[in-house]
Amino acid sequence: MIQRIQSVYLLLAAIAVALMTAFPIMSFYGDLHTFSVWLMKIENLVPDSDLPYTHMSTMPLSVFTGIVFLLSIFSILKYNNRKLQMKLIKVNVLLNIMLIIGIFLVYPRMITDAIAVTEEYKTAAFFPLVSLVLLILAFRGVKKDEELIKSADRLR
Repeated sequence: MIQRIQSVYLLLAAIAVALMTAFPIMSFYGDLHTFSVWLMKIENLVPDSDLPYTHMSTMPLSVFTGIVFLLSIFSILKYNNRKLQMKLIKVNVLLNIMLIIGIFLVYPRMITDAIAVTEEYKTAAFFPLVSLVLLILAFRGVKKDEELIKSADRLR
């Protein structure tokens, strides 16, 4: 049944990750450099200044976000195989945690070590956290369904 609550959670998780493309993830402010990091680009906010980063710098974030999105959608479509769906959700949670670590630990440290700037997290930085909570709720829903099916099999 595709209309289960965990399918809604998975869809909302995919939407939350997809919304990352519409909002900036973080901004960096410094004396010489001021720029915003989006999922697909780095936007320089100071005209005529050289930015040491290109759009390729955000490629790992884009790849992880795309995989989390596609895995969420694929998990919805595997509603008839609950064990596979649970494995896919576990992998998706792991990838989502790696995405969160990249956003909150790796990228800010890498950029602030290279140039003297301070970071500020924007709206899109918190979408993976929302997605992580929704994925955990979806896993709990699938697990509850699996336990219900096993208990019904025991009664037969």
